[in-house]
Amino acid sequence: MGTEKAGAPERTAVVILGHGSRAPEAAGLLDWVAGRLAADAGLPVMAASLQFNQPTLADCCRRLAAAGARRILIAPYFLFEGNHMQRDIPEELDGLRAELDGVELVLTAPLGADERLVEVIRSRIAEAGGARQQEKVQHQEKVLSQNPIEKQSFEIIDALLGITGSNEPEYQVVRRVIHATGDLSLADALVFSSGATATAVAALAKKANIVCDVNMAAAGIEPTASRLGYRLDCAVTAPGVARMAQDENITRSAAGIRQLARSRRLDDAVIAIGNAPTALWEVLRLERQEGVRPALVVGVPVGFVGAAESKQALAESDIPHVTLPGNRGGTSIAVAIVNALMRLSAAG
Repeated sequence: MGTEKAGAPERTAVVILGHGSRAPEAAGLLDWVAGRLAADAGLPVMAASLQFNQPTLADCCRRLAAAGARRILIAPYFLFEGNHMQRDIPEELDGLRAELDGVELVLTAPLGADERLVEVIRSRIAEAGGARQQEKVQHQEKVLSQNPIEKQSFEIIDALLGITGSNEPEYQVVRRVIHATGDLSLADALVFSSGATATAVAALAKKANIVCDVNMAAAGIEPTASRLGYRLDCAVTAPGVARMAQDENITRSAAGIRQLARSRRLDDAVIAIGNAPTALWEVLRLERQEGVRPALVVGVPVGFVGAAESKQALAESDIPHVTLPGNRGGTSIAVAIVNALMRLSAAG
């Protein structure tokens, strides 16, 4: 039946209306659509069928009106405006309007010609091993290609470090960090826990969520993450973070990490912290006290208050990690590490 909130305070509600079928799977599909829409829209949503299945359109409208809805949007799960859209549904709604005095019933357009439906079909073709897979490979190759200046910069870094032709994953990460910072000393300063790079690459191959602490990190990670299909969450912009920080007397970055943990966004995620030691402390607390288990923590916060201590605690934990001991660090380092790991994963 989808999601019904009897007695809910919302005055607007939605009915997803399908044709109906003797096949039991038909009702289940509409229930799934209604449930997803209810979660996203925050409104009461019910699934109805014109025939064969229950509940009917009239059933849903009556229940929602009884629960307090005063405006009900009827969204047809139809492709085009056939006889049902032009005649049957409007006639039934006319009768319901007379019955449900004071309730506005609005019929939306059908699914129709929409590019998003074309994308669904493309996805189905890809799942069947069609041409989309080749497009994906070509797209990744384009994302991963180096521009001439970057290529030359990497060659200079290799020469200055006396390293030739290394394909070691850790070195690929280190080289991108040096490229981002211009600091050759970081080649010997970055610390990788055993197997950390392989663990992160494997997690990213499964499209692990990526989490960062501040907006600047999100700006540096998002272009590659978006092109390669990763979800990116930024702690300081997590829903409700400002109120939580105030109520619980913690920093916004720590509150964001705590909020994302409650939404199960940290488990098996790659977490990048380059600015806020309090965010790193919160990750460590969540792992120790609440069993949160990220795939990798890139812990490189910079500063003189809590930065070195939080990184030392990360190094002493059993969380897979990349860190930079001492006061040095920063968002550019965290971004470079994550971008390198995404590229390693995409390259296979």
